[in-house]
This record gives sequence, structure tokens and C-alpha cells, in this order.
Amino acid sequence: MKFLTRFLILLIVLGMFYLCMKIVMTTPRQRVMAGQTALYSLSAGSKEKPRRTSITLDSFLHVQQLRRKQLRNFCKKFPQFGNVSTSDSAEHLLSSMTLSHKLMTLYCKPEDVTIDGWEELVQSLERRSDVTIRNPLPVDDSASIDTLAKYNPTMFAQVLRTYTKILFVGDPYERLISLYMQGNAGEVTFEEFIEDILLMELGEGGISSSSVITLCFPCFVQYDYIVLLDFLRVELPHLLKRMGLPESVGVPPSVDHEGKATSRWLLENLFRGLSKEQFKQISQLYSWDFAAFPFHNSLIGNRTVGRNVLRW
Repeated sequence: MKFLTRFLILLIVLGMFYLCMKIVMTTPRQRVMAGQTALYSLSAGSKEKPRRTSITLDSFLHVQQLRRKQLRNFCKKFPQFGNVSTSDSAEHLLSSMTLSHKLMTLYCKPEDVTIDGWEELVQSLERRSDVTIRNPLPVDDSASIDTLAKYNPTMFAQVLRTYTKILFVGDPYERLISLYMQGNAGEVTFEEFIEDILLMELGEGGISSSSVITLCFPCFVQYDYIVLLDFLRVELPHLLKRMGLPESVGVPPSVDHEGKATSRWLLENLFRGLSKEQFKQISQLYSWDFAAFPFHNSLIGNRTVGRNVLRW
């Protein structure tokens, strides 16, 4: 009887010890997994209202590493995008890139994308006498923001080697909504607008001329930073510091989250009116962008949203 009692006590003690060890070993692992999930959500481009107003420098750099890795994998899979072989392609590339000699920065974005506060910030920094970055290139100090189109190949190569190169990327579907609301809403239906886009864009290869891949040539230009516009606000402070700007440089006003919510509502409801074939063709137009950049919460990437929008 005494032996049985001692045996039961021993089992209870061993069970409690095992439970404690399991809790100690599991908790750090759960924290790491939770951190990785949050970081992945940030890099993936979630369209939900951000809960955080800042991220650490390490998180910012890690997210940039993930984005560049995805882009590199895309470029390896489609090596044809790594060449600018014709004069038309080169001229197109040069005209789509904007640079600031004073800030030693060049950036590229689609023309139909409005970057929240970025252009205003760069223009204001151009006028500030207390903001200086040593430029090793022989350029006119009074030169304002311009494009690379007027530079010869040697100067162009020097700029690519020495300037900070930034690529701004926006969800193609949100870009279509923005373009529609800016000049077409009220005049034509969204379905008619999409039909016009398809008639203009569906050419050889079926890829949009406004795709980031065809506009900014990210497989040819090795961009230092890839910024998803939904996370511009939280990433911009680290981006400015990495550009070598002083801490006195302020961040532009916060993004209008109510406007973002309205844009998301428009996105889901306007696309619901498209036919299956229209949606398939639009997705094909921007298929390179979806493959090269992490739009995981886009209509095509988020299957839940996609099912809600496209109910056939």
C-alpha cells in the first residue's frame, strides 16, 4: 500500500515537472512565431487599418530583404526583363525615373500613383539649406528634381551605382480604382471603363504598359528599397535615415485611413460588377506585378476577398 502511494506521488511530481518544462519551452517559441507572423503580414501588404504606427529598423531591413528576394526569384524565372536592349526601352526607363541630385536619390513609380506626401517632402528638402548630402558626381548644385532622360550612358551608370534607388509599388487593382475615380466616375460605368482599358492594353504578350515591371524595369535596376504604398507611413522614417538625412527631417502627415477604407470598399464593390472574363483579363494584364511583389491581401491573393467580390 505504501509503495503504491509513493508511486502515485512520484507520477504526480513527474507530471508537474513535465508540464512546467513544456510551458517554459513553448512560450518563447510561440513568441517567435507570433513575431514572424506579424512581420510577414507587414511585408505581405495587408490592407487592413494598421495597428502599429512604427516598426524597428531590424524589421524594416528584414522586410526589405524579403521583398528583394521575391523580386530576384521573379527575375531569375523571367530573365528577359533584365535587359534594356532597345533605344525605346531605354528612353522609356529614363523618362519614368525621377531623381534628386541634392538628396542623391532616384525613384520610380507608375504615373497614376500618388505617393502620400513623398513628392512634397522631396521638394521641400530640395529648398532646405540645412539638408546636405555629399554628391560625388559632377552635377550642378542648383539642379532641381528632374528625370534621367537627358543624361548620357556614362552618367546614367554613375547614378545607378551611387544614388539611393527607391521603387514605389501600389496594388494594380487599387490603381485602377483611383484612375477611374479621378476622371471617369459619373461619365461611364466601371465595367465600361475596364472594357476601355482592356481594348487599349491587350496587345502582344497581354501585359499592361503601366505595369511596374514594364515601367520601372526592376530586373535591370537594382533598387535599394521596395516600398509598398500601404506601409509608406511606417517605413518612411527608416527610409529617410538610410538615405542619410538628419533627424530634423519630419515625416509627412499621416495617411487618411478613412479614405483608405473608402477605397477598399470601392475596390470590393466595383469589381463585383465585372464578369469572370473581364476579371481574368485584368488579372492577366498585371500578372507580372502580382508575381514579383507581395500583394498577398489583394483581390487575387486573398481568396476570401476574391470570393466575396466575384460571386458567379
